[in-house]
Amino acid sequence: MPRQPNTRRRDAMRKGGYTALEAVGMVITALAAQAVIRGLLNPDSEPLWGILNGLPGGHTGQMILLGSIALVAMALGGWAHTRQKPDTDRAGARGRIRGRGTT
Repeated sequence: MPRQPNTRRRDAMRKGGYTALEAVGMVITALAAQAVIRGLLNPDSEPLWGILNGLPGGHTGQMILLGSIALVAMALGGWAHTRQKPDTDRAGARGRIRGRGTT
């Protein structure tokens, strides 16, 4: 009889990867969004400690890049969040009613 692949372990590793990707996306979003807000409120400050000073476009180019990074990180984190298999049913999801067995 052929061995069944260990799908439980593979699913746990996949879920851990999605969780890590979601966390990285949230952190990058928070840092980039904070830099954009700080740059808009105080245009004389250097966003991200002057790391982006070499970019063309000056302050506007820096804000556009940081905003784009924040949006991409938010989309990536959201995608990773939706790819995880939920442990429980979501509210309003189609399917069976909780508490009732399948008959």
